Amino acid sequence: MDADIAKGQERQGYNGLAAICGTDAVTTDEARLRYFSQDLFFEGILPLAIVSPATTDMVVRIVQFCRAQGCAIFLRGGGMSYTKAFQPTSANAIMLDFSRLSAIREISVEDGHVTVEAGCTWAALDEALAKHDRRARFWGPMSGRSATIGGSMSQGTVTFGSGTNGASANAVKSFEVVTGAGELLHSGSDGTTGTRPFNRNFGPDLTGIFANDAGALGIKTAVTLEIEPRPAQVSGLSFAYDDFDAMAQLFSDLSMRRLSSEMIAMDGDVARQNSGAPDLLEDAKAMWRIGKAAGNPLSAVGRMFRIAMSGRRFLDKAKYTAHFVVEGRDKAELESRINAIRGFAKSGEEIVNTVPLMTRADPFPVLPVTHPDGRRMLPIHGVFPQSALQGFHQDYLSLKASFAERMTETNVTIAEFFAGVAGIGLLYEPVFYWPDSLYEYHNRLTPDYLEGKMPEFPENLTARELVGEFVSAFNALVHQHGGTHFQIGRLYPYTENRESGAAMLLRDLKTSLDPDNIINPGALGL
Repeated sequence: MDADIAKGQERQGYNGLAAICGTDAVTTDEARLRYFSQDLFFEGILPLAIVSPATTDMVVRIVQFCRAQGCAIFLRGGGMSYTKAFQPTSANAIMLDFSRLSAIREISVEDGHVTVEAGCTWAALDEALAKHDRRARFWGPMSGRSATIGGSMSQGTVTFGSGTNGASANAVKSFEVVTGAGELLHSGSDGTTGTRPFNRNFGPDLTGIFANDAGALGIKTAVTLEIEPRPAQVSGLSFAYDDFDAMAQLFSDLSMRRLSSEMIAMDGDVARQNSGAPDLLEDAKAMWRIGKAAGNPLSAVGRMFRIAMSGRRFLDKAKYTAHFVVEGRDKAELESRINAIRGFAKSGEEIVNTVPLMTRADPFPVLPVTHPDGRRMLPIHGVFPQSALQGFHQDYLSLKASFAERMTETNVTIAEFFAGVAGIGLLYEPVFYWPDSLYEYHNRLTPDYLEGKMPEFPENLTARELVGEFVSAFNALVHQHGGTHFQIGRLYPYTENRESGAAMLLRDLKTSLDPDNIINPGALGL
């Protein structure tokens, strides 16, 4: 009888949601439920259904319906996550899929903003803005072919534009949000009747409250972003470093002066491992993309030839390689920035600038969710001010050394990546690789170019548990050195480390906006 009651409730829930969005917008297919409940590392409890609203009004009605049913709502954007940010924590839940809520509502070149729905990808937005010779001031992570604007704004992301403009939330003027009470609100000047979303700083910054909230404080249905003219000139510089502290100082110098729009680095071992064997056809394709990105293929012939001749030789000995995309309104400004960067980078050795040029030639590539050889992967990170980096780096190396023997036994390896974030500091990102069985998530997101080329590994729970143990130790080390995180989700500690007053305010906001705790419960530790 209990099972019959449960099935009846499920049918009632399905019918209610289908009445709001249509039967084609509600799925209970088990394979799809499983896929939606997974990220790179974590699996959630299977929800009752996945619901794909097409309008903000549908989202309002879904929330009102679920609140009446006592059903939780978990929010999934592009799914390019690893922090347990959207996984259901109970079976009495639905997941929202934003793929149908993806329109670009308005591009205002005159007022300098674009209003876009939460499910739009960064790649789609950039393509639309390019027709107006514009781009968002922060214009996406490298996963922007899949990552959505709403997901990035909830998680907090960096990459394109971060060297000059910082993290994703800095580009936002206004949010449209549906609260857990089923009410609609707009932040900034957009929250005033008859006023356009042109001024984030009209009164208290309510926009900032909803940024980086892991979706815990409300459902973002639309975002208004500041836009800017696309640069007339783009180039890049790369340097090899043997000393981490010297490289970190260069990132600090360039961040403070906003000289590079994107700043990334990696340890030499990972660069060598991932460069692959020379492939003339693939290198030729890469050269063509670089030539097109230059705007004038003829002017790019010289640098294309230099990259082809240099090949992968710059990776042979470098301990770290650092790469900087440089922009200018004209050739004079570009050259001025390049000369300034070279002046600050004197302690490094300038190498061929393949990486920054390719970064711009193909900014939103199809990213694998495993290592190209089929191993599982998990990136983690901490974000640090310059003053904390040296101490953290040394302690991190000691931590890694303490795990070295067990990592060797379980075939776990680590690579390190770094990114500069203007106004904040350096993002320090270890990435784990290990042989293990794959989730439905990995199978569905494996790029076509890797299909059939990767070996299948058996389940490796020992390695997976070791990675989880290392992650916990890493998070404690980040906190010890005063670091922070983006993409907090449920992986990184947040509320437990907040000062009492800040923690109380956050909980009060959650209670006010989501009185029944149905919107992504557990995110941020709420």
